Amino acid sequence: MRLLSLAAALVLSSACALISCGPPIKNTPIPEIASLTTLTDVMDNQATTADPQFKKIGSDKFTDEDFAAFAAAAERLVATGQKTKDFSKGPEFDALALRIKEKAEALGKAAAAKDGAAANTALTEMKATCKECHSKFR
Repeated sequence: MRLLSLAAALVLSSACALISCGPPIKNTPIPEIASLTTLTDVMDNQATTADPQFKKIGSDKFTDEDFAAFAAAAERLVATGQKTKDFSKGPEFDALALRIKEKAEALGKAAAAKDGAAANTALTEMKATCKECHSKFR
């Protein structure tokens, strides 16, 4: 019985450790994104929004729920992309922030048209832009 309790405690503590490894979950309301005061908060909001959508890259079929999630993500990512430039690290950083905003706008248009191919393209290009920016500025 004691061994079982120890095993359960170990599993629980391991799960908590894994959960805490990722970025903090940030769901700042869209109207409040403009008032964020750190780049970390902006990036955490972007990751919270984009990462679940990136997992859908490569799907050949999206549901109405997927398109609704894309539209909501696009709206938040346009706002965070706009805010990112307030924390400029130079012209290259600003260009990448603008590219995220543009890809988010493309995702929003794809969601409105329920165009799966365009959504895949926007998500793929957005993810590549995130990786490029992180490799250069993180």
